[in-house]
Amino acid sequence: MKIIKALLILLTISMYSCDNNDDAQTDPANPTDGFTHNGTFYETANAYFEVDEDNNPPDQYNFFFIDGRMADGDSSTGAPADANEYIFTLNTSNFVFFNLTVEDNPSLANSAPTAGNTYVGDLYHATINSTPDTVIVENYTGTFESLSTPYFIDGVEYGNPSSDDYTNAQGPGNATPTLTINAINIDGFNPEESTIDVDYVYVNHLGETFTGHYEGTLGVFQD
Repeated sequence: MKIIKALLILLTISMYSCDNNDDAQTDPANPTDGFTHNGTFYETANAYFEVDEDNNPPDQYNFFFIDGRMADGDSSTGAPADANEYIFTLNTSNFVFFNLTVEDNPSLANSAPTAGNTYVGDLYHATINSTPDTVIVENYTGTFESLSTPYFIDGVEYGNPSSDDYTNAQGPGNATPTLTINAINIDGFNPEESTIDVDYVYVNHLGETFTGHYEGTLGVFQD
């Protein structure tokens, strides 16, 4: 419990700090921040971590890996009323979302996600969970649209996705999505310097496997 309470304090600080994601691969010549599907690599140069502050201790944690940037549409200062829960830069194309719940990962009831552990994302179930949050989107088929009043953060416009993309959704019999945290540092003094090193595996409804990796800076915000 102490670890979770400490994390919530750090996140309160982080929510008001800048996003230090730099849209750059650790090694630009040989990029590894992204996922591979059917032999093709899809870059996701930015990572975000969200904690569910509505419950104490939290009952879920979310990790995002994307090729654009994102922000919390519910709490971003000045965001129009039509902003979704998450808003994205209009150039976003590749998107990975891992939803880690306490129900699926009992250890999270006593500790926030920590290095050296593998966690499971929520899984497709025909009647209980037919649209799991854990998902991977590549070459997004829709568009990201401006809000009713165009909304900018640091001179970059954010908007809502025009539609959901179920191309790589999970289906019956899929292997459970897994996310392994090799290292994580939530920096309470300089939250924008928070970092993470992770590997993940995901299987879509066709039985195709996605393997991904991210190592770099980490944007942090609360739900």
